[in-house]
Amino acid sequence: MSSSERLQAALEELARGRGPGVFALVADGTDVVFTGSIGTADLNRPRAITSADRFRIASVTKIYLATVILQLAAEQRCHLTDSLDAWLPGLVPASEGITLKHLLRMRSGLPDYVWPVLGDPPNPARLQRYFAPQELVSTALAQPDRWAPGKGWRYSNTDYILLGLIVEEVTRQSLAEVFRQRIFAPLHLELTCMPGNEVHVEGRHVRGYVRLDRDVGYIDTTEFTPSESWSAGAIISTPSDLAVFLDALLGGRLLEPRWLSLMRTTPAIGGDLNYGMGLASYTLGNGTALYGHGGTHFGVDCYAFRSDAGRTVVIYQNSWDRVARGIPRQNPFLDAAFRASTRD
Repeated sequence: MSSSERLQAALEELARGRGPGVFALVADGTDVVFTGSIGTADLNRPRAITSADRFRIASVTKIYLATVILQLAAEQRCHLTDSLDAWLPGLVPASEGITLKHLLRMRSGLPDYVWPVLGDPPNPARLQRYFAPQELVSTALAQPDRWAPGKGWRYSNTDYILLGLIVEEVTRQSLAEVFRQRIFAPLHLELTCMPGNEVHVEGRHVRGYVRLDRDVGYIDTTEFTPSESWSAGAIISTPSDLAVFLDALLGGRLLEPRWLSLMRTTPAIGGDLNYGMGLASYTLGNGTALYGHGGTHFGVDCYAFRSDAGRTVVIYQNSWDRVARGIPRQNPFLDAAFRASTRD
């Protein structure tokens, strides 16, 4: 069996029962080793998903934001020891002890805003209006469970909304323009963007779906305002662009070694996952260490990870599915994709 056949078989196994469509891309540097898809990009007009299809990458956005913060710190335009209150005075009460480093590592102690905004069970209709970043922060602060800074780790999109506001304060530019100047344009990521308030995904794209109950089926949730996730998860990209970005970052083209090393320092947070400054890491059963991030939101569940050998893998399903759940971190496709022998 050839490497492509082996990867296709592993992808079919992974995709079984897992939503309308599943796609995977494997690359060595800029050299694409494999692309494959199962199912469809659009339930109404069925077609295969391709590596040039745009989709909302959700929390993978956090890698881009952390990269920009570290670039600004390297330029001494801000410091990781700066307090939150120094940059956003009065926005978060008693925030003098929260530093940029706390925010990057999700150790600020601030509650997450996501479930109060989305509702439980989540309601896609809520995302048809604009949410200002300050409103998201206020929603988080209205929750009772606030910890002391540095007490522990918990996943908090609130931390990355605050980092987005800090980038705009430091640069005096919109976050979308900062991303364009510092990452998208230099890497020629022509199909990647940070959207504003528009609900549509421009150009050729994959439809996104939600399934909350087996009896209800899939609901199309492609069109919604990205303001709810903003700097914590609003970027739109393609599998190909995502692979180029991750390879450039972890290959040392966006950050100097000192800052990249800091980003790659990923303390354990429980289970098999470690988390550093916008970068997660874990180890496959075959011993391969991976660095990257996952992203989950209405209409997407995805992974983008790279090994130190230079292999990058992007996997996503075009649904957020409470029945089938998300893509597991340990799966046969990833084991096959990161083998040194995957080339024919």
